[in-house]
Amino acid sequence: MLVASFYRFTALEDPASLVEPLERCCAMHDVRGIVLLAPEGINATIAGTREDVMTVVDHLRADPRLA
Repeated sequence: MLVASFYRFTALEDPASLVEPLERCCAMHDVRGIVLLAPEGINATIAGTREDVMTVVDHLRADPRLA
């Protein structure tokens, strides 16, 4: 089990548009936690297997604003 906690201040014009793809990725990989998306950026604590958590982190990093 790996717990990852992270944040990034960055401008997100439409943070709601990130919710569905992120929820789908987390569900596919059985990653649980809390992710706050706001116009000011992201704040998250997620947990799962190391491989699954890193898959979700890679999903987030694919967005240049969150890389």
